Amino acid sequence: MSSLPKLGPIPNLTRRDHVAEALRRAILCGQIAPGTQLVESRLASELEVSRGLLREAIRELIESGLAVNRPYAGTYVAEINADVLRDVYEVRRIMKAQAYVRICPHRTAAFRKELQARFERMIAALSTNDLSEQIRTEAHFHGLVFEACGNHLMPAFWQQMTQKIQLGFAICQITHAPKVDFEANHRRFLACALGESLDDMLAELNVHLDRGLATIQFESGLQTPPGP
Repeated sequence: MSSLPKLGPIPNLTRRDHVAEALRRAILCGQIAPGTQLVESRLASELEVSRGLLREAIRELIESGLAVNRPYAGTYVAEINADVLRDVYEVRRIMKAQAYVRICPHRTAAFRKELQARFERMIAALSTNDLSEQIRTEAHFHGLVFEACGNHLMPAFWQQMTQKIQLGFAICQITHAPKVDFEANHRRFLACALGESLDDMLAELNVHLDRGLATIQFESGLQTPPGP
């Protein structure tokens, strides 16, 4: 089991969301590894907050799926396995295809401009050492279609799914997995998302999700490498 890293103190007069965000960023950038126990006394001391406030923040992580409570054992960062990833990507494939079916005839100039802007922020994040920002901007890019498709339930479902997906990305970061052809792959995805063919978009979506799932599973050791 991984030991907890040294975390910096939280500024005075902050509230639960600041504490939860600090823990979330530490988890999603791989600073706190999956399976690590969140020891309240130590975290409260390092973050310089009360244990009550910390407990509320940890409860938020549990509700979002980033942490799990084990009766009589404590709270741990959620672990992720191949079965969970397959389930998440299966639901993501269905939802995202439906989101693009809905939005494709109604893509506005504002949608196109925002998707392009999110793509550029995602690519810019690659040149930084901020792994949490890299993961956040990638999720932000892919989340736009859920926000804009007109189905009011999809953004909430995406937020739940993206925690598991980001945890998979964090595992790749922990193992220092390279993002092979990341920009080229996402540039093709962007071109299809802004293009005129829905069939091309749905085909690229399947390729993109298959590639992403295989990368996370292989680089994180959740599956054996394919044979020759």
